Amino acid sequence: MFDNVIWWQAAIAILLAAAPVIIWFQIMMKRKQHSKKALIKVFILGTFTVLPIIGIQYLWYLNPDWDLYNWIDQHIGTANVEAGFLATFVLVGIMEEIVKGGVVRVADASRMKIQTINDAVKFSIIAALGFAFSENIHYFYSVLSDGDMAAMFSTVVFRSSFTVCAHMVFSAIFGYYYGIGKFSQHVMEQGKWTGEKYSIANILSKIGIKPQFTLRYQKLLTGLLIAMVMHAAFNFFLQINMIIEAMAIIVGGFIYVQFLMHRKAGHLVLEAAGDAKKSLMGKTDEDVVLELVGMWFNSGKYQDVIEICERLLMRDPDNKVVKLFKAKALDKAKVSKAMGSIKSLFSEEDKNADGNILETLRTKKAEMERIEGIKKSAEKLLDEKPATPAPTPPATPTAPKTPVTPPEEPKSDTPTE
Repeated sequence: MFDNVIWWQAAIAILLAAAPVIIWFQIMMKRKQHSKKALIKVFILGTFTVLPIIGIQYLWYLNPDWDLYNWIDQHIGTANVEAGFLATFVLVGIMEEIVKGGVVRVADASRMKIQTINDAVKFSIIAALGFAFSENIHYFYSVLSDGDMAAMFSTVVFRSSFTVCAHMVFSAIFGYYYGIGKFSQHVMEQGKWTGEKYSIANILSKIGIKPQFTLRYQKLLTGLLIAMVMHAAFNFFLQINMIIEAMAIIVGGFIYVQFLMHRKAGHLVLEAAGDAKKSLMGKTDEDVVLELVGMWFNSGKYQDVIEICERLLMRDPDNKVVKLFKAKALDKAKVSKAMGSIKSLFSEEDKNADGNILETLRTKKAEMERIEGIKKSAEKLLDEKPATPAPTPPATPTAPKTPVTPPEEPKSDTPTE
């Protein structure tokens, strides 16, 4: 099997394919939520995801009647070449995203258990790195074998940057929805109070299928479908040399992933249904409180929801539904604030925002000047008013003083000599 392999070319191809992996691993290891050993295991599993695809293609080689690529080329490509390309890449996207998503499910079933929605996103990205590593080895070795160094340079630059990023973005979207599905029980409990309708889950529950089980696979398939469609569109645009459109898909997907990962709900440390701790709050009390919180949430009173959830978590820190309510309220409050700012920019009332601000400042200035004028006038009146002496208390009447004269000597009738 390896008789015709030129080993020095294979070694160079492996080194070139490893370069972007090392860079992205350094970035991923900044937040040490999992050990390096766990992430390396996921990466190794990701590198083996090319084997099922190679096996399917080898099976088609042995049985040409089963080859879907040939079928698409004969039945679609002959009538419309672009439609044939699109159908082919849809098939490629389906196969690649399914095998990469399988790594996340295997990792979650093992000791490397997913504890948060962000864990599912990280595992998906690492699995995509593993797949891109193996795929790049094949492409780099093929170009090296042709001896075209100019093509080698462009291939290495493009695949190490854009193609690797594309795989990571598509897998990250799947990982987010996988995480939502994993904690479907808590999501449905919260949805009961926010009035969310799970039509498919409710219909299937009538035939004995648990609603959380339906929601879990519904979210899983949603993420898988988004990843497959984006993957197929990316490959299709590359095939017809629409590089800008292909790059736009990567950029748009990256922005979407960043939005998902920065949501507060995505950082919750949730637990699987079987591992959840029992709430310290009585069931009746919990239902009443959550109904009230749900009413506030639906009314847009997100700040009130956040405050009451914080108080509830002080009493009952393990209540996952309350945690989810708080996280959702934080997300909604942030979005509501942003939407309010955007609407104010485009509303009819605020189209002359600068003029309104200046007018407000002029009004306030005039009001301050008026107040200062009143104050000065009052002070002037106080200064001009003659000062009046303070009244003196009335004097207390006293008896008039008479001069004291010494008593006269009594006169005698007897003459003196």
